Amino acid sequence: MAQDDDNERLSEDNANVNTISEVPGKRYGITMEFPMFLIMLGISLAGTAISNILLYRTCVHSLEYPEDECRIFLAIDKKNVTNPLEGPVQRYATLVGTVRGVLEALVPAFLSFFLGVWSDSHGRKPLIVWPIFGITISSGLMVVYSLMESLGPWWFILAAIPYSLCGGFTIMFTGAYCYLSDITSTKSRSLRMMYLEAAVACGSVAGSLTSPYALRFFGNVYLLLMVTTLNVLAYVFSNVVLRESLSGAIQGGISSVLDFLLVKEMIRECFKRRPNNGRSQILLLILANSLSIFILYGTVSLEYMFTRAKLHWTMKDFTQFSGLSTMISFIGSGFVIVVFHKLLKISDLTISTVAYITVVTEFLIRTCATKTWHMYLGACIASFKGLSAPLIRSFLTKILPVVDIAKVFALMSAVEGLCPLLSPIIYNSLYQITLEVFPGAIYVLSASITTISVVCLSMVQYYRWNVSSPYQPLSA
Repeated sequence: MAQDDDNERLSEDNANVNTISEVPGKRYGITMEFPMFLIMLGISLAGTAISNILLYRTCVHSLEYPEDECRIFLAIDKKNVTNPLEGPVQRYATLVGTVRGVLEALVPAFLSFFLGVWSDSHGRKPLIVWPIFGITISSGLMVVYSLMESLGPWWFILAAIPYSLCGGFTIMFTGAYCYLSDITSTKSRSLRMMYLEAAVACGSVAGSLTSPYALRFFGNVYLLLMVTTLNVLAYVFSNVVLRESLSGAIQGGISSVLDFLLVKEMIRECFKRRPNNGRSQILLLILANSLSIFILYGTVSLEYMFTRAKLHWTMKDFTQFSGLSTMISFIGSGFVIVVFHKLLKISDLTISTVAYITVVTEFLIRTCATKTWHMYLGACIASFKGLSAPLIRSFLTKILPVVDIAKVFALMSAVEGLCPLLSPIIYNSLYQITLEVFPGAIYVLSASITTISVVCLSMVQYYRWNVSSPYQPLSA
């Protein structure tokens, strides 16, 4: 009887579920897009500058090279002529980055087992507000770190503690996707999730393209202070303007979060047998998406170092490439969504599979890249790679019973939460070993892992050949 009541309460046909709907009289209202844009703008503005600060502090404090020789790591435009120092400095900085990455991932990996199911009763908003608060505090600590030039690279790790304790990106994106699932219909969900991805892409593009100019004009300290201000604005918006998407959400403290019955419920629902290989479909989709997250966390801190070592790029070269490649992805994704998804009615699953295939090609091109245009060629080929993650999530929301969506997203979040614990160790160790002889080895590994994702989606496609429609729901 209680289960029937839950099903009735959470049915998409029940008007009480989507308590926060689009703005009356308008087809579209901004919710998660604005804070996500601000967060990604800040990350892109500060990312390469922080990498340069870490390289410089490593060079001066840990390896004890003269400041004049190390100052080249802070250069914006000057060509990379630090070849004698590049290898040892990058190897040491990579070690520091690995430790920070593991620290950032520890608490989110643990919390992700609880918070998805917890949010069914206590609301989605805490999963958004808490991580943004942690990001804001961590960015403030980075300002302090940049001010204190006497601090070595290992102090850089402490700034990650608030980020980790509050859940980080793992919990924030789980909350964002669950929030959008609550406030949208099945028909509009794919497009609405693409709006969120567009906001993330626009923030990344704007930050990457303006980062060198902002750094030259403001300097490291004031740039990081600007980023902290952006994060404060994102926190204020999410805490004050954003409304809870679930009606009847109840308050809950830390004791209500750490309830192992939540984990038991999540595992029971995700691993129970379903008709038409439904359980296998769910697990394969989770695996495919999680492998792409594994690659992201492994390569994100190494891409700049790879381009410095192999292509001798400056910070300006890299930020320009980062911004333009994101813009290419944004344009390509928009074209595919409008033409192939909306007009030609190509399914979420098919587009995601093709997107992964293009990513494999891009990684292989990067492996062999010797010229700048090789990197841009790879970006053009994989111009709609950003569609894979949101379309997989959208596909899951269309085939799952409504009461199971948050539980499956919670399992996906839990698996993704383990990725930052493992991938930096694997990728950074591989990069350290192969830096002098074959720095592109990290992209060979990435191409191999992405191939597994292609196989996973192909198997799901095979299981769904016998269904009557691309989005025929799985039985509970």
